[in-house]
Amino acid sequence: MVKRLSPTWQIRLFFWVLIILLKLFMKSPYDFMALNTFLGYVPIELSFQMHRFNDRRALAFWLLLLIWLAFYPNAPYVMTDLFHLSWLHPHTSINGILRSDPYIWLVFAIMMICALSCLLIGTITMERVARQLTNLTTPHHSWLRFVWIIIFTFLASVGIYIGRFLRLHSIYLLFTPSWFFRQLWGIWQPKMLVFAAIMTVLQLVVYWFIKICQAYK
Repeated sequence: MVKRLSPTWQIRLFFWVLIILLKLFMKSPYDFMALNTFLGYVPIELSFQMHRFNDRRALAFWLLLLIWLAFYPNAPYVMTDLFHLSWLHPHTSINGILRSDPYIWLVFAIMMICALSCLLIGTITMERVARQLTNLTTPHHSWLRFVWIIIFTFLASVGIYIGRFLRLHSIYLLFTPSWFFRQLWGIWQPKMLVFAAIMTVLQLVVYWFIKICQAYK
C-alpha cells in the first residue's frame, strides 16, 4: 500500500514542480515569477524546520526565527505581482471588453496560482510560527499569538513596500545588513504607513478567511 504524503511534503513538491515549470516555460516579461515564487516559498520551508528547535533556550531557534522574519514578506509580496498582468493589455481598444486570447488567460491563471499559493500557505505557516513562539515564550497567555500575527503582518507589509518600491530583496539583509538598514531611514513617511496599513488589513482578512474555512465543517 502506498503511503500518503504528508501535507508538508505535498506543499514542498507543489512548489518545487511549480518553480521548475515557471523557470522552464514562463517567458519574458514574466520570467521573474520563478524567482519571486521561490523567494515566497523560502519562508514556508523555514517554518517547516522551526519545529526541530522547539526550545526557547536554543540559539538555533532564534536565528532561524530571524531568518524566517527576513524572508517572510516575500510570501505575501507575490500577490503584488498581479499588477504586472497589465502588460498583457487585456482590454480591447474598441469598447474596453476583456480579450478572449487564451494566452492572456493562461498567464492570468499561472500568476493567480503563484500569488494564492504563496499568500495562503505563507499565512498558514506564519500562524504556526506565531503559535510556536507564543508557546515557547508565554505558554499561559495563548492570546498573545494574535499579537505576534499582527506584528508579523505589519512587518511583512513594510517588507512588501521595501521590495516593491525600493527594489531591495531579503537577501541583502543577510549579506549587507548595515547598507540595508541605511536604505530604510527614508521610508517612514505617511504614504508608506498608509500602504503598510492597507497591506496589514488585507493579510489579516486573509488570515480570518482561512480560520473561518478551517472551522467550517
